[in-house]
Amino acid sequence: MKFLNFNRVLCLSPHPDDTEYSMAGVVLKHPDTHFDIICLTEGGDCDVTTNYTRQTEVRNAWANAMIDNYTLYFSDVKFLKHRGVDDWINYIESNFTKKYDYDCILTTSEYDSHFEHVLVSSFAATLARVKPYSIIQYKSPSTLENWIPNLFISLDELYDIKKEMLQAFKSQIHHEYFSEFVLNGFHTNFQCMKKGRGYVESYKIITSYE
Repeated sequence: MKFLNFNRVLCLSPHPDDTEYSMAGVVLKHPDTHFDIICLTEGGDCDVTTNYTRQTEVRNAWANAMIDNYTLYFSDVKFLKHRGVDDWINYIESNFTKKYDYDCILTTSEYDSHFEHVLVSSFAATLARVKPYSIIQYKSPSTLENWIPNLFISLDELYDIKKEMLQAFKSQIHHEYFSEFVLNGFHTNFQCMKKGRGYVESYKIITSYE
């Protein structure tokens, strides 16, 4: 099965665990779409857990999934601030969008309490300025309530697999948003539940090209 009939998708992850927490289910559910996942940093500045071991946690999380429809990439900088916006655009274009034929960019939202998520969200439109890339935003734990999703991916039997993947983030497991209570809440939506859907991931289609 393909994700929205896409062959190849570029996923922008500001920090280690962002794509895994927010959209691992869509990767698990769509083995016929290939997902290139770029982890842009080793974590946030002023975070004592930020170092290269967090990237190892990303690798371990996907190894736990035992799937092969993804490729992980890690940038050569520790913090997002080590490149300006123009340098980030050039880096992503030179290493990805000029090399591979993408159908879609998956990214964070501009409605987010983490300023680096907001910044990375702004990359997508520029990267798609001359290409017919669909742009889809994923919900993260810091996404604000005024962000309104319009696409829900049912996880069904995949939810337990995703939760097992997230156990690989040993450096982050102490955070409240990794607790089972918050994880379950993050993956539920009232309207979806009312219509017979259990755990879901939430997305917002910004532009779509077929």
